[in-house]
Amino acid sequence: MAESICRNLRDGALEGEHAPALSIKDSIATPFGSDVFNYVLTKLSSNILAGKSQSKGIVLVAFSRSPSFYVDFLKTNGIDLVSAKKWISILDCYTDPLGWKDSLKGPLDTENFSLKDPIEAVLFRHVRNLDLLLSAIIEMGEALAGQGKGRFSVSIDSVILHSIIVNF
Repeated sequence: MAESICRNLRDGALEGEHAPALSIKDSIATPFGSDVFNYVLTKLSSNILAGKSQSKGIVLVAFSRSPSFYVDFLKTNGIDLVSAKKWISILDCYTDPLGWKDSLKGPLDTENFSLKDPIEAVLFRHVRNLDLLLSAIIEMGEALAGQGKGRFSVSIDSVILHSIIVNF
């Protein structure tokens, strides 16, 4: 069943059709939402890299795990991250979702961004403002897919619904 879901996400939609979407929900009875999300993310990434997917890239919105987790996860699953900037972007809503760390910083504190990671994470501090969040996702996706008819996927690692994967 997971393979057919991954094929559906890979194939995307025809002109005028709704894009496929997948919502994975954790519960006490089925606590494997994060494993399913990771599997689908790996498959979608490998399909994009192989040129089999209608999507040109992935915007990963990280709410419940840090961006470095996803970089390490993709590396350990054999996804080539040399060309990562061309096909994946991470919107970091995990590190400082409400902007508290920024307001607590002293004048001498600086942010430490890792330059060794092949995937850049964009820090997003206004998770309450859904208009800004959606605008940031669309901007990042258009940068990956290009203007016009280019398509991109959005993967949201949420705290409530463990993950959502949508093709735009």
